[in-house]
Amino acid sequence: MAKVIGLTGGIATGKSTVSRILSDRAAIVDADRLAREIVEPGQDAWRDIVELFGREALREDETLDRAYLRGIVFKEPALRRRLEEITHPRIRALARQRIVKRSHDHDFVIYDAPLLFEAKIHHWLRPVLLVACSRETQEQRLRQRDGLTEADVARHLKAQMPMEEKRRMADFVVENDGTLAELERNVARVWQAVLATSPARYIFLLTDPPESDRPPG
Repeated sequence: MAKVIGLTGGIATGKSTVSRILSDRAAIVDADRLAREIVEPGQDAWRDIVELFGREALREDETLDRAYLRGIVFKEPALRRRLEEITHPRIRALARQRIVKRSHDHDFVIYDAPLLFEAKIHHWLRPVLLVACSRETQEQRLRQRDGLTEADVARHLKAQMPMEEKRRMADFVVENDGTLAELERNVARVWQAVLATSPARYIFLLTDPPESDRPPG
């Protein structure tokens, strides 16, 4: 069985770049791709989402209108939680299947999940590698990359789990406040630490642990 590692970050921290850098060291299972798979037209999650939001949430080709859904759940936390209740368990189940499959021919499998802590994945998968940067860097990237206003930047960051909380929950942190070359060096340093990690620290559960058995965090 391969060693399984979680990879996460925050908005505009550079997680996707780190995932690409690590793709020559480990097999990558991408939660975003799984999330798109489970909501393809006709899938159970697709049906549940249409029932919750109505057919207004569909495009002409019957696929989900992601921009429409983002606009709603960004303003309505209760609806966001209901959407997550539909999608997260199905993503986790599919992730486990893909991780097991990829582990047959790789020494390491990385599960790349932007909402890893929020979805409680760290309770069944350890260690977790976090891509982090300063709030100032996040704000600058959001303004430059997405053309967001100061108010929009503040709303996006407020909607996410605070970076300091993620830092406390992570096993390894890759800092990404500088250039791509600096990031590559930081990834290399952290990967060496991952390689030195005792096998006893690795956790990969095929089912979610009972609530009473979950560690705090």
